[in-house]
Amino acid sequence: MSLIDINAEMDITKFYELASKDIGKLLASAGVNSAIIYNDSGKLVTFKVYNYIDTVHWIAAQSVKVANSYSGAVAASGAFFKIHPDGKADDEFLVAPNEAYIYRGPGKLERVEKK
Repeated sequence: MSLIDINAEMDITKFYELASKDIGKLLASAGVNSAIIYNDSGKLVTFKVYNYIDTVHWIAAQSVKVANSYSGAVAASGAFFKIHPDGKADDEFLVAPNEAYIYRGPGKLERVEKK
């Protein structure tokens, strides 16, 4: 299995195809228990990542800047990770490890269905 560079610019159609047919290629370059988020919001987004059980969000487990048309790996601990796009808790969403998502802006997240 060849690795896919998740930090390279990628057409959304290609991302969707890879994520739905062989997410292992994307995840292999991201690391164990990571989720992949493709940014299709039209702007640079910083994803602040928190552990699912965190109730106070002072220090993120991870902070990942993702340019439009790029994807990034996010990781924390737990069955889900809390994500605050651009640090905005009001726009919080959850992602699961070993899954791929397309972020189109606040309130617009799509999980890529595996085929």
